[in-house]
Amino acid sequence: MYGLIGKKLKHSYSKEIHEKLHNKKYNLIELNELDSFFQTKNFKGINITIPYKNDVIKYCDNLSDVANRTRSVNSIVNIDGVLYGYNTDYSGLEFLLKHNNVILKNKIILILGNGSTSRTTQCLCKDQKAKKIIISARNPKDDEIAIYDTKNQPNINIIINTTPVGMYPNNADSLNIDLNTFNKLETVIDLIYNPFETKILYNARKRKIKTINGFLMLVHQAVKSSELFHQNFYSKNTTIDLYKSLLLKMSNFVLIGMPMSGKSYYAKLLAEIYKKQAMDIDKLIESKTNKSIAEIFKSKGESAFRTLEKENIKEISKSHNLAISIGGGAILDKKNIAYLKQNGIIIFLDVPLDMLKTFNPKNRPLLKSKSNIEKLYNERYHLYKKYADIIIPKNSYDESITLNKIEVKINEYINS
Repeated sequence: MYGLIGKKLKHSYSKEIHEKLHNKKYNLIELNELDSFFQTKNFKGINITIPYKNDVIKYCDNLSDVANRTRSVNSIVNIDGVLYGYNTDYSGLEFLLKHNNVILKNKIILILGNGSTSRTTQCLCKDQKAKKIIISARNPKDDEIAIYDTKNQPNINIIINTTPVGMYPNNADSLNIDLNTFNKLETVIDLIYNPFETKILYNARKRKIKTINGFLMLVHQAVKSSELFHQNFYSKNTTIDLYKSLLLKMSNFVLIGMPMSGKSYYAKLLAEIYKKQAMDIDKLIESKTNKSIAEIFKSKGESAFRTLEKENIKEISKSHNLAISIGGGAILDKKNIAYLKQNGIIIFLDVPLDMLKTFNPKNRPLLKSKSNIEKLYNERYHLYKKYADIIIPKNSYDESITLNKIEVKINEYINS
């Protein structure tokens, strides 16, 4: 038997990753205690996640050098009843940094958290000759600082979050850290991978700071674990190819743009092509309220509608593998964009104003007359461009041309 043990595993992608690497069934096993599991030793290879990476050490007969130095084990191989403990998180983090051209040597590193992943991160920082390593935690030990004291460390070059704060399903949670206090900050790394963009990464990206999540680390540590489990040795491209295919599958495609730009239509087409679930936020609201959008506007007003819109976007954005179309005015609220960016690639269907004016704006509360189109266009266009990851000029009535543009740009985005 192969699998992953931990306390809560709903957020885990490990099953899908391992079963793509090897044709053996991989199980997700939630445990509240470890003794009975290790007494039977009914497994050939297992991975370990929160909160057991240190607790499992006592069951191991042998530890690898890295596992021993970090006092953290995330992979155990059972060979004839003898348990060998490894730390493939170290290799995963090393690969993540190298792939993203992050150099730790001579840098001042702030590590958030003091658990097992933090110890692995500290070990790698020391091995790569970081100039200084500062550990900040909610419950700091003697040689560490409290989270609220980080503002007194202005010379930090790299921040690495090793805590689970902001991890699914608590996506809205964040550490109380003001990134503006770090004058020399170059890179923020959050080893959380669900969601892809946590609050700290979103705030860093807004400040033009390089951001990296932990998804590539997850994939590479799984590749190294699979090598240990099955004695298979994968090519150098295995991690990147698997990472890109999973990123394409797990990412949401979020269609934004003016009313009548075709967002719902192209969301459906993309859902079919990429095997995603199509999700129309306006239709979701109508289904939940048993009222049309026009009726909501008429009976409760635009403000009430925008509240419903934000609530539904917040919830839907936690999901993966969706093709989402949102109302043209959703981008007016920055929080909507923050939610959608968590797991989404934002695609702007850029329809010229002259073309929009030729369409019939029926059943659209904010377009009671065609003269309103230009007003809305001028108010929103700069926001569509600002928030888009991909911009698709849509100046043709030929859907195949537009669809081809979208597919090409998605491929470029994933590969970049």
